Amino acid sequence: MLMMFQLCQVMVILISFSSSITLLASDQLHPGEVEALRQIGKAVDEDGQLSLKFVDRCQQSGVVETVLTSAPPNLEGNNTIECNCSITDDNYCHITSFQLKDYSLPGRLPPELANLTYVKKIDFARNYLYGTIPVEWASMKNLSSISLTANRLSGNIPGHLGSFTALTYLSLESNQFSGVVPPELGKLVNLKTLILSGNKLVGTLPEALAQIKDLEDFRVSDNNLNGTVPEFIGSWSQLQNLELYATGLQGPIPLEIFHLDKLSDLRIADMPGPEFQLPNSPIERQFLVLRNINLNGTIPENAWKVETTLDLTFNNLVGEIPPTTIRRQFTFLSGNKLTGTVSDSFLQNSQNL
Repeated sequence: MLMMFQLCQVMVILISFSSSITLLASDQLHPGEVEALRQIGKAVDEDGQLSLKFVDRCQQSGVVETVLTSAPPNLEGNNTIECNCSITDDNYCHITSFQLKDYSLPGRLPPELANLTYVKKIDFARNYLYGTIPVEWASMKNLSSISLTANRLSGNIPGHLGSFTALTYLSLESNQFSGVVPPELGKLVNLKTLILSGNKLVGTLPEALAQIKDLEDFRVSDNNLNGTVPEFIGSWSQLQNLELYATGLQGPIPLEIFHLDKLSDLRIADMPGPEFQLPNSPIERQFLVLRNINLNGTIPENAWKVETTLDLTFNNLVGEIPPTTIRRQFTFLSGNKLTGTVSDSFLQNSQNL
């Protein structure tokens, strides 16, 4: 009887001790991820001016604290490093999202991010990071979103991006990428958003992009592309936002684009090509910007129903302005051949005309 009592005591002590270890480790980041954070901090803060460090615990709010011991007083960075302590049963917390925006970081993109295997989102927008996208990131099976907007990344857009098959969001906007748009991007069949604007891209848009069936947002403005606007854009039935400002592409613009029924934000500007008439598509649009693209004929009835911005400047449009229009924030019609009078009711509904 005494032996059984002593055995129970030992079991109680062991169970209590094990529970206390679990409680102590419950907010602790995995040691491998702690080391990865240390390496990432050194890579992105290459000159050490910010003294960027990360706390090795997951706070109750589900984020990892970022410490800048020598940051400039006017720095307004945005860091959100999210963590999850219930994603596995190993009694460690794991990082699930890594965002360091607006820090003017001067280093390189860190391959070591691949060691944060549970990360779904990477966002280094508005820094001074250089280099290119590490091939190591392709091993991150949970990675669905990459934003590298406004950095100093250069060289060709790497073809190994085609291996990031879980991606739904990719923004390489406002960098210094050159060369052609790699056809391997067509393998990213889960993409919803693809933003390539503000680079030095050349060549045509590859036909392989037609494989991205569910694309909702496509922007490739301010590049040095050539060729015509590809027909396959008119088959992106889920497209909601299309932006083709000063792409280098030429018309004709496939008329199917104007009939995409989910395309509420259509912006095309500074595109030479043959004259054509704007179709009278009954699509509800928030934004319709068709500037300097060689439109002719009259402005169709449905164009006047655009709700936020209607910009048809610097074309060859003729005819009269209707007596009234819906209340709209911006209406731009300069540089055409319109005639007739402008009614008071039209002026009253046009906040900026």
